Order: sequence, then C-alpha cells, then structure tokens
Amino acid sequence: MTTPAAKPRVLMVGLGMIGASFAKALCLSQAATVIGLDAQPGVADKARAMGIVDEAVSFPDLNTTFDAVILAVPVLAMGPVLTQLKPWLSADTVISDVGSVKGAVVDAARDALGQLPAGFVPGHPIAGAERSGLAAAKSDLFDHHLLILTPLPTSSAEAVQLLTRLWQSVGADVVTMSVSRHDEVLAATSHLPHLLAFSLVDTLARESENREIFRYAAGGFRDFTRIAASDPTMWHDVFLANREATLNILRRFQSDLTVLADAIEHREGATLKSVFGRAKSARDYFTEILSSRQRHTDDIRKNLIAAPVRAGLAGAVAVPGDRSISHRAVILAALAEGQSELRGFGNGHDNRTTLEALRKLGVGIEADDTGCVQLTGVGRQGLKAADSPLYMGNSATSMRLMAGVLSAQSFSSELIGDASLSHRPMDRIQQPLQSMGARIDLSPRKTAPIVIHPAEALKPLDYQLPMASAQVKTALLFAGLCSGVSMRLQEAGPSRNHTEVLLARLGCPIHAEAGVIELAPARQWAGFQSDIPGDFSLAAVHLAAASLVPGSEVTMSGVGVNPSRVGLLDVMGRMGARIELTNYRDLGGEPVADLQVNYAPLVATEGAADVAGLLIDEYPLLFVLATQAEGISRFSGVRELRYKETDRLKTMVEGLTTLGADIELKGDAVIIRGRSDRPLDGGIVDCGGDHRVALAYVVAAQTALRPIIIRNSGRVLGAYPDFAEHALALGYSVTVED
Repeated sequence: MTTPAAKPRVLMVGLGMIGASFAKALCLSQAATVIGLDAQPGVADKARAMGIVDEAVSFPDLNTTFDAVILAVPVLAMGPVLTQLKPWLSADTVISDVGSVKGAVVDAARDALGQLPAGFVPGHPIAGAERSGLAAAKSDLFDHHLLILTPLPTSSAEAVQLLTRLWQSVGADVVTMSVSRHDEVLAATSHLPHLLAFSLVDTLARESENREIFRYAAGGFRDFTRIAASDPTMWHDVFLANREATLNILRRFQSDLTVLADAIEHREGATLKSVFGRAKSARDYFTEILSSRQRHTDDIRKNLIAAPVRAGLAGAVAVPGDRSISHRAVILAALAEGQSELRGFGNGHDNRTTLEALRKLGVGIEADDTGCVQLTGVGRQGLKAADSPLYMGNSATSMRLMAGVLSAQSFSSELIGDASLSHRPMDRIQQPLQSMGARIDLSPRKTAPIVIHPAEALKPLDYQLPMASAQVKTALLFAGLCSGVSMRLQEAGPSRNHTEVLLARLGCPIHAEAGVIELAPARQWAGFQSDIPGDFSLAAVHLAAASLVPGSEVTMSGVGVNPSRVGLLDVMGRMGARIELTNYRDLGGEPVADLQVNYAPLVATEGAADVAGLLIDEYPLLFVLATQAEGISRFSGVRELRYKETDRLKTMVEGLTTLGADIELKGDAVIIRGRSDRPLDGGIVDCGGDHRVALAYVVAAQTALRPIIIRNSGRVLGAYPDFAEHALALGYSVTVED
C-alpha cells in the first residue's frame, strides 16, 4: 500500500467507456499513474497513444507493479479476470470494480482468490452513457456524480481511503453502503427501468407493422426508451447477476400494474388519481433532490471577490430567521397534533432540507416566501415511512436531529447526504441511541449513510455527552420524546439550549440546570404558533466587519440573543468592541434585541475551552478579528472545528497565513499575534465550500490591502440568501463570480 503522499500506480483492466473515462480523468488529474490492460489486442496501446493511459500492458506478460487494480469489465467476467490477475496480486493490493451489481462481484472474488483480501472494496459509479469504446471516453463523466463504495467487514480503512481519494480526484461524490442495500437500490432505480425500456421497445417493434408507431412517438417515449439503446450483453450479465433483487422489485411492479389495469377496467378514477398523485409527489421530491444537488454544486463553484472598503459600513438590516431554532421548531410542529404556524422561518438551504424530509415522511406543509410555514402535525408516532432515502444535502443538523426522531419510529429509514456531509462523524449519535435500544447502521467510517431499523420500545437513557454538541443533545431528546421515555444528559460544556426552551414552552417535562438536562416521559403536545428571531450567527458577520472598518455604524433588528448563543459578544466586549443591545423583548420564548455596532480599536484576548460551545460557529470570525487586535490572542479547546463542513481549523490557519497573518496551531489551541497597524494582504484562498469560513474571509477583506478571492464560496448564498442584498445596503465591496 502506498502512503497518502505517494502517487499510486493503478492498473485499469477493461478500457470500455467507463474504464477509459476513469483512466482519462485520473491521468488528467495527475492523481495516479494509470496502466491500461484490455482483453482486445491493441486497445491498451491505442489508449496510450490517445493519452487515456500512461502505460499499456497485456496478458500474459504483465511485467509491471501496481498499487491498485480497477476492474472495468462485465460482471460475469470479474471472476475469470481475477483468476488471471491472482499471481500479480499482493496482500497490500487494493482491488475494486465499476460493476452495477455488488453481490455477484463479491462471490466471484471469493471464488477466484480463495478469501477476500483486506484491499478488496467493491465500487460502482452512478454515471454512464449509451456509447462505448475508447472514443466515448469522457474525462468529466464522473464530475459531481455519486460513486458508491461497498466496503466489506474484511476491507481495510487504508483501501477505502485510497479509493476515495482516487474517485474524488476525478470529481465524484463518494458515499458508502452495504452490498445488499446497493443491489436493492440499483435493482429499483436502474435495473428495472432498463428492463422496462427493453421490453416496451421489443413489444412495439416485434411485428413489422408496429414499427410504423415509432413515426408518431413524442419526446416522452424517446426519453423513456433511450436506455434501451444500451449494450445488450452488459445488461444480460447484470440481470443474471442481480437476479433476486431484480425479481423482487419486478414482481412488486407487476402487482402495481395489475392494480392500475383493474382500476382502468372498472373505471375507478379515485384509485388512478391516488396513484398518480403519489407518483407526482414522489417525482417532484426526486426532482427537488436533483436540483438541490445541482444548486449545491453550482453554489460551491462560485467565487466571492471581496475588496477593502474606503468608507465605513453603515445602515440597518434584518437578518434571516435563526437556522437552529427553525430546524427544531418545524420538527416539533410536525410531531405535534394539529395545526402549527411558524413565522420568520430560516430561508437557507439547510432549513429547506428539513422541510422536504418531513414532507416525505407524510407531514402536510405549506411555506411561502415571507418565512411563514403552516403545517399539520401528525403526532410523535404518526410519521409515515419514506419511499426512498431521505436526502439531507449538506445539513448535519437535519441528519442528526431527524435520526433521533426516526430511531423511535416503527419503520425503517435511510438518511443520505452530499459528499461533504458523508464525511461528518455520525457515531456520536449512534452510540447513545444504541444504548437506548435503537438499531442504527453507519458506514465503516462511522459516517452517513445512516440506516435506521425498527426497534423494540426504546429504554431510558442516562448519558454523559463526550463533547459540547447541541445537535447530539437534541437528537437524544427527540428520541426520548417520540418514545416516551425518561432521559438524563450531562453536558461536557455549555451548548445552545434552543431545544430545552422550545420543549419547556410546549409543556414537556424538562428541567435543565448546571449542565444537567432531565426529561421525564412526555405526553403528546398540541400544535402551536411561534415567531423565530433573527440568526445571531449571521448577524455576527456584520458585528465583526463593522468593528474592523473605521467609521462604521451598523444596526440589526430582531436578533436572537439567547445566552447560549452569544459567547461572541462577551469575547468581543473584552477585545474593546462597541456593541449595544437595545429594545429587549421575548419572541417565541427566546430573548431578542436590536444590535448596534460601531468601529472600535481591538485588543487581544483569550478564549477558554469551557465556553467553546457558546461560539463554535463564530470562531472563524474571531480569528480574523484577532489578526487586527493588538497583542497575542489564544483560543483553546477548538478541536471540534475539525468536524464541521470542512476542517475549519486547518482551512482558517492556512488561509489567514496566505493573507499574511501571524497565526499558528498548537494542539487544540490557535495562537494569533495581532497588530492593529498591519492589515492583512490580499490573495486567493479556498473556503472548501464552508459558508462560515467564506464569510470570515469576506470580513477580512474589508480592511485588507488588496482584494481577496474566495474560491468555492457560493454556499454563502444558500446559507444566507439575503447576503448580497445586505452587503450592498451596508457598503461592503463584494461580487460573485461563477
């Protein structure tokens, strides 16, 4: 096995369209040295001449070394090919494939190799085309398409990591699932549609006079039957290899067709409308998932160009509704009985993700552009099983909170996310939920996808949280609420208490004091109305920027100032910031105020580990402020920043160093030597798709010497949709570049 820093040598066996495309993309990315091998004489040499592979070899004179082998051959050919390769395979060789059936590949590998080596990790890219051969090779074929790895109990973490790096280098979003689940999913979403397309075209074309029908076929027929142009030999292998899963879904489909045929025969219009309505809703959700993925992809690729401003920032804005409260309020409203109305609901992508998940679980929801959400709660045990995995996008809050709710339901669920979310740790909720009796499966890396199985009645929980995490705390509380059991949680440190505030307001028996939260068995609660305050984390961006730019005076109205959220105010106060809170009031049980901030010179400060949970999302902004504060600032206990949308510690330290800051990371502490007379320089930084990091760099640019180009920062527009408008109103110099 090569070390992560080494450039691996990859043997690509089979240079059809998929194999050649992967080889070409790997060569262009320079992530590996690619060696081509194909059963047809001359193909590998031609691929080398076309620049698709770096080297060409052939059987039986395979006189080269390689670290990994990718089998891009038909499924039924996997066994014979592995038998041929066996003499050249070592204990450290990583072995994978691109077949659309995984169970048959595992069986073939076991038969050919005797036992499954640690380097064997089956894989399947969800990408392809009807064309075949070297000429069809596309280097961007896998760009932002899913690549499913199906690690086995025998698979090594090193093999999974190498394959993940290789596929990510060609633009794929890597996710993992079990072999059996993969074959079930692909039978339903790929194999059955191909079977139907082949069958329909064959039925219509079987007799010569029927071919005339094709002259009158419209776009719908063309679109549906496009996949009938696929390689018959390949699909022959697929259906025989995935026989059981395909038959299961085919027989279910046959049964549903019989229902439709009977409804048409007996003029049962209600049945037809019911089926068509369910299908349209499911298709709309599927379309939303695809468009959401595309929006996220488009957003990430955008750059922000932030330039220094020559005059102070000035004006007044109202930031969007609090994202954390919005998640919790809409879930509790869905689990209530009766009508609820939420006003000021957060308008970011993550909150919309939670809305769509609840809709798919059977909750009726109406939402308008003003932030008003009306919904009919189904009760804490009234959710319905989703007909496909729940897509959580980039929202860890949606995934963790919904996992707590679903662990107490009587049906199975699967939660999936994008590539970034699929790298976030999920064992922090798995372990305590399993202690309650929940049945939860994760990937071998302890990440999503999360598969939740029905469990017997959950048990009471007495648990000490290993980290300060409002998400984990809330997931457990939601599991306790839905299952009606008692719970005692000991927090590792203070964290956001929005869940406790909401539950107390709804009359749930909860008590929180001195870091201990106790929940008694709760009765069903009724629907409610709630106003959601402005998001302090978004207001914090303007607090930081106005504090740095001389002559600034900015006001933000209706901002939530829950004490568990405003740790940044305390730290900035110690640094000398001029922030005034006025017009205190209560909104939906949460304290709210108007914030006014004026420019003020800043001095260095220290942030202790025991309050890290109170400003976990504001650390990137705080690091920027510290670079312009006089003296040495030290922030301890910030290790949790490594497990956000990106490794925020690494990203911020590297980016601020690029901009000329004197910053270093020692253990879990960040040390910044700031100087008020030394502005940051301009340059190019990459936020890794993390909107909080991107916004911190925007703040840094306001007093920098030159503009800062922030790559992959378009998620700012999804997390804070009003940002461009607010930035213009306050006088920022920010433009968006595709």
